[in-house]
Amino acid sequence: MRIRRCPFWLLTVLWVVICGISAQTLFAQESIPQDIMGAQTLSDSNKQTINRFLDNWVMRLQSDEASEVAEARAALTAPMSFGSQAFLDYYRPNLATRVIPLIGPDNQLMTRLNVAIISAKLTGNELVALLQASANDESPAVRYWIAKSVGEAAKAKAFDQTQQQAVLTVLADRLKAEDSSLVLEQILVALAEIQLPQAITTILDGLDARVAFHKDNPDARFKPVQNGMQQLWSKLIALRTNGQNVTKDLHELGRIAFRYYSLIADQMPDYENPLEGDTAAEQIKDDKAQMARRCFQVMEYVVTDVANGVAPQLINTNVGAELTVSRDRWRDIFIASPFNFNEQQLSVTE
Repeated sequence: MRIRRCPFWLLTVLWVVICGISAQTLFAQESIPQDIMGAQTLSDSNKQTINRFLDNWVMRLQSDEASEVAEARAALTAPMSFGSQAFLDYYRPNLATRVIPLIGPDNQLMTRLNVAIISAKLTGNELVALLQASANDESPAVRYWIAKSVGEAAKAKAFDQTQQQAVLTVLADRLKAEDSSLVLEQILVALAEIQLPQAITTILDGLDARVAFHKDNPDARFKPVQNGMQQLWSKLIALRTNGQNVTKDLHELGRIAFRYYSLIADQMPDYENPLEGDTAAEQIKDDKAQMARRCFQVMEYVVTDVANGVAPQLINTNVGAELTVSRDRWRDIFIASPFNFNEQQLSVTE
């Protein structure tokens, strides 16, 4: 009597049913062969392999298990570090198409956050689309990673003019509403890397508007604003060195620096003598003093190098009384020619 063997496929199906393993997991594409990642052209078969790989790991990116999510994140980002241009041109937009829906508010934070981290490897239209979908995410961590990725891409000149305009539009709106100092810093840094003239105006308006925030929140740290001011100042110096006329922008930056300087002169007396052991108060005082020094440096540059004037002598920015006297001298300079700012423009409560 001849024994008929059960076909392999049937044994496989039975095993799947018994063990409760899904066919999608069983036949998942775990990796992409090196020859596909290095290919100069992709066949339909190559594209199908890539799609299976993406479907597998994007599904696992949505897991409730942190270890599996981390593995999926690593698997999805790794190919973008050494693939050929042909491979990346196919891989990146197809990855973006799959992960952008996962950044929506209905998805769990762990998923959204890991999509935001993956964004560091995206570029061009894919990154713009992800920014547009996530700029107002309720999680500061998600907003931070997206803004950081956009800033790095802008610095690498990975956006064309149309894409830069789209990024500028989103970040300008976010700048007005951002309440996280860490995210704000990344937004200002990203804006400083945008090579459009409107970016300078956007940053100036944003820095100017934040004076009122710091007036109402005296314990808020100045570090994000200070770094944003430094980024813009460096950019304006570079443009001026290259022959561009940015005098008006530098004058405006000097005016804004004065407003911060004036505000700190008002606030410093409440912080200059913290109680012994009060580390938080000491840090706030140091933060204000550092911001005042940066504002002094900006104003000094604008007055001496740009306007050929004479700046007041640097004072101890840890002392409120000295800041107050110094502020009055700076106000006289900015009210006079060639600046001609009025009291309202220089006021902290403008």
